[in-house]
Amino acid sequence: MYTVGVAGHLIDFTLPLMKILTPFTLLLTGGVVLFFSQKSSDNKLLFWVIITYSITFTLEVIGVKTGFIFGNYSYGKTLGLNLFEVPLIIGFNWVLVVMGSIQLSKRFFNDYFFIALFTGIFAVIFDFFLEPIAIRLDYWSWEGNHVPLQNYIAWFVIAFMFSILFQKMKITLNSTLAEKYFLTQLTFFIILFLFMR
Repeated sequence: MYTVGVAGHLIDFTLPLMKILTPFTLLLTGGVVLFFSQKSSDNKLLFWVIITYSITFTLEVIGVKTGFIFGNYSYGKTLGLNLFEVPLIIGFNWVLVVMGSIQLSKRFFNDYFFIALFTGIFAVIFDFFLEPIAIRLDYWSWEGNHVPLQNYIAWFVIAFMFSILFQKMKITLNSTLAEKYFLTQLTFFIILFLFMR
């Protein structure tokens, strides 16, 4: 799906269709990741997802309304249905980016603090390549068309904190799909970053 998505985003004729399909693609592929990551006898991941979605969505609403958390920005129409001027899919994508960053960090580290630290670092790297594409595709826009340092700091802190919560809850995932999904999305945005006009 993401290979088709890369091609579709790089061809002018199919780009409008790709933008329409974006929230549905995120919901479908992210839903598959969560379904196969959840252990059937353990609801801890589900609780973490609900908490993470609720808090990150609320932070986005506060961010859009005040500019206090991420900087001054507003969402466009590409990401679909909005509530309080924030797309409903945003909290869901936060869940998946953080979860994938945690799983990737655990591949390199066993230490509690370093897993959280690199979860934040991987999330910031992800956002660095996402931002110019997000602006171009009308996911969101920044005041003065400039991404502030404040945004990257916020991404780091949020990912760090929810990684700590994830580890405190002693959650184990049933598959490596979260990590693979994170790397797939990161590759998708890097390719568009390099080749999209």
